[in-house]
Amino acid sequence: MFELFFREIRRKSFHLTGSLIPIVYYFLSKETAVLGLSVINLILFLMEWLRLKGKITLPEMLLRPHENKQVAAYIYFQMAALFSIILFDKTVAIAAILMLAIGDTVSGLAGSLIKGGNVRSKDKRFAIKPFPIMAAMFLACVAIGLIFLSLPLAQDMIHLSYYVYIAGALGATLGDAVAVRIKGRVVDDNLMIPLVAGVFMTATGFG
Repeated sequence: MFELFFREIRRKSFHLTGSLIPIVYYFLSKETAVLGLSVINLILFLMEWLRLKGKITLPEMLLRPHENKQVAAYIYFQMAALFSIILFDKTVAIAAILMLAIGDTVSGLAGSLIKGGNVRSKDKRFAIKPFPIMAAMFLACVAIGLIFLSLPLAQDMIHLSYYVYIAGALGATLGDAVAVRIKGRVVDDNLMIPLVAGVFMTATGFG
C-alpha cells in the first residue's frame, strides 16, 4: 500500500506543477494566456505523438502503465487548462484549474491508501470512485475556495461568493469520481474536473 502511495507522490508532484498555469495566468491577459498555452499544447502534442511512435521516451514515474500506449494524462491536463481559460471568466478558470491540479492530487493520494481506491466501480452503468476519495477531493477544492476569498484579485478578476466555490468543488468532485463515457470510452478526468467545476461555478455565480 505505501509503495503505491509513494509512487503516487512522485507522479502527483509533477501533476502539481500544473498549478503554475493559473499562477502565471493571474498576471496575464486572457488573450496572452490563450496564445501562450496554445503554443505549449502544440509542442506537447508533437512530443506525445513522437512518444507514442516510439521516437522518444519519458520517465516511467510520469506515466501510468496503461498510458504506455495511450495518450498521457498531462496532455488532457494542458488541454483542459486551455479550454478553461477560453470558456470561463478569469476567476472561474483559475479556480477550476487549481481544483484540477491540487484536488486531483489529493484524490490520487487518498486513493493510493485505499485498496482499489483509484479504480472506479466495475458497474459500467454507474462507475464511480469510493466515497472517501470523493470526500477528500471535495474538501481540497473547498479549501481552494477559502484561499481565494482571502487573496487579492487581479484587476481583471471578479469576486465570487463562497457558495460559488462550493459549487465548483462539487463539480470538480463529480468530474473526478464519475466516469463519463462517449462511444464506450471514458473521458479522462483531467478534462472533466475543471470543465465541470467551471460550468457549476458559472451557473451559480452568473445564473
